[in-house]
Amino acid sequence: MGRPRQVLDEEILEAARACFIEHGSSVSTETIASRLGVSGPALLKRFGSKRELLKAAFAVGVAPPWLPLVEEGPDERDISLQLRELALTIDAFFRKMVPAFSVLREAGITPQEFRGNSEDSPAARAQDSMTGWFKRAQERGMLREGDPSLMAGLFMAGVQYRYFLAHVTQQRVPTEEEDPFVERLLNTLWRGIAPPDRASSAG
Repeated sequence: MGRPRQVLDEEILEAARACFIEHGSSVSTETIASRLGVSGPALLKRFGSKRELLKAAFAVGVAPPWLPLVEEGPDERDISLQLRELALTIDAFFRKMVPAFSVLREAGITPQEFRGNSEDSPAARAQDSMTGWFKRAQERGMLREGDPSLMAGLFMAGVQYRYFLAHVTQQRVPTEEEDPFVERLLNTLWRGIAPPDRASSAG
């Protein structure tokens, strides 16, 4: 059959994500395949196993898509604008990931699988890269002196924590339009990291 090869990998992953979130990790490959108009064996031929399909669908063991933005910055723009850009980008990523948490837990994804094939886990790489971002900003005089790893940790924890809380409490996280959480977070954080002459408010 030539039909399966006409379906793009991203189409498969999108359908798989939707099915895993809707039905849980026990959903059959045939259910996923039927949404695409292909056969279950065709999916397994492409990804090897349902577990590998699940891991690919939720990018388990893969660096987050916002990492290049961190590794390449900061640039010469106003630093408070760049902080907002980073925060909103990472916030959108975790908002999308909340439904995946239950599926990954149900599937029993191991720490080794979350680590992936690299020596450093994606989470460790993200923290190291964010620390580098804050350090470079300090070296350019964009932020006050201090421990860049602590600044990075506070920034990341502030953006992430409500999504893990939402997973535990099964509560909905309001959008930024409904509740400007990220804006309030940045205004609070800014007072501790801004250069002395700019510590009044972010932006």
